[in-house]
Amino acid sequence: MYFPFVTDGTSAVQLTMFFACVLMGLSHIMQPEMWEDYFTKLHQSGNIAIITRTFTLELWPALIVVAFHQVWSGPAIVLTVYGWALTLKCTVSILFPHIGMRSLEKAQRGGSTFIFAGIALIGVGISAGWALLF
Repeated sequence: MYFPFVTDGTSAVQLTMFFACVLMGLSHIMQPEMWEDYFTKLHQSGNIAIITRTFTLELWPALIVVAFHQVWSGPAIVLTVYGWALTLKCTVSILFPHIGMRSLEKAQRGGSTFIFAGIALIGVGISAGWALLF
C-alpha cells in the first residue's frame, strides 16, 4: 500500500504510531482480561518482568519517537510528549526496578485500568493520524 502523505521520517513515525497505538488501544479495550492476565503473570516472574516489558514492549516505540519525531506544535505534540514520557518510564523502570514492579502490580486492579489505557493509546494514535493528514 502506498501512502503519498508519508514524505519524511516524521510522517513515517506518525503513520507507524497511528496504526500501532490504535490497534493496541482497541486490544486493551476489547480484551482487558487478556492484558490483565499477561501483566499479572509477568509480575509474578519478578524483576525479570521489567526487562521483558521494557525491552520488548516499550523502549523501541519510545526511542523511535524520541529519535525521529521532535514536533512541538499542533496535534503532533501529543506523540512527541508520549515518546518522551515512555522513554522516562523505561529509564526509571530499568534503573529502579522496584518502581517498575509497582507499575506492573497495578495491572492486577482489573479491566478498567486497561480500558482507560486503551482510550489513552487511541488518543495518541488519533493525534498522530491527525498530524499526518493536516
